[in-house]
Amino acid sequence: MSFRVAVATDSSSCLPTELALSWRVAVVPLQVIIDDETFVEGDDASPQRVVDSLLAGSKVSTSQPSPQALVDVAEWAKADGAESLVFIPLSAKISGTAQAMEWVAVRAPLPVTVVDSGTVALATGLAALSASAVAAAAGAYDDVVAEAKRAAQSSMCLFTPDSLGYLRRGGRVSPAVAAVGRALGVKPELGIVDGEVGQIARHRSSATARAAMLDKIAARAATMRHPVIGIMTSPGDNHLVAQARQMLSARGAWPVLEAGLSAALAAHAGPGTLVVAVVDVHADVAASL
Repeated sequence: MSFRVAVATDSSSCLPTELALSWRVAVVPLQVIIDDETFVEGDDASPQRVVDSLLAGSKVSTSQPSPQALVDVAEWAKADGAESLVFIPLSAKISGTAQAMEWVAVRAPLPVTVVDSGTVALATGLAALSASAVAAAAGAYDDVVAEAKRAAQSSMCLFTPDSLGYLRRGGRVSPAVAAVGRALGVKPELGIVDGEVGQIARHRSSATARAAMLDKIAARAATMRHPVIGIMTSPGDNHLVAQARQMLSARGAWPVLEAGLSAALAAHAGPGTLVVAVVDVHADVAASL
């Protein structure tokens, strides 16, 4: 069965493939550049390949989806029987993906609305699932758009990188935040603030930074009707997921979705990063997890 309103996001949303398919959310791949060679995120540029390249000292950067990839998702929506498309990308202050889709929308075969999630990772991905839940219930176009905005605005996304070096090289943190990362014995707790990467707090160790981050996520979850918490790491950091799950279980009982960081996010966060997000999702999404 096709939906009257199709929903799509980009690959930085970190949505597990099976989950995206089950909710009929199309995922447009970003691009990863390794030593000046451009790859499409996915099989050509996996998170493991990105981490290996970073550790080997390669130059790694990212770029928005190709124009053709954005055209393809609009054509997919039309072919699937949709009458309109709602595209929910990562924050426009972090990537040009939202603007690129706005350009493509002019020649798309159906109406396209771009909802800037104002955030990243599963905070964006879960907002896309919530929007698709409204579409699955035969919701009107405006209702799907409203749900995407509501869920995204409810979110909190925090992370603790092992090193700020990768974010600094990619220009994803300000010079002031980067300077904190170089301070001896200081571990920053970062988050998405007004659509950008900002410093939340400073800590003396990675362990205290992660504990403080999880305290904030749990406190936000306690205020939500249907919270879902997403935990993400780069390849090789699964122990951080297990630790985060254990710490969260001591703070409350909420649905938890585990996912790997996308290749594009891993390129900027680097190995040893723990990302945690919480979103007040549509009730049907919460019930399915």
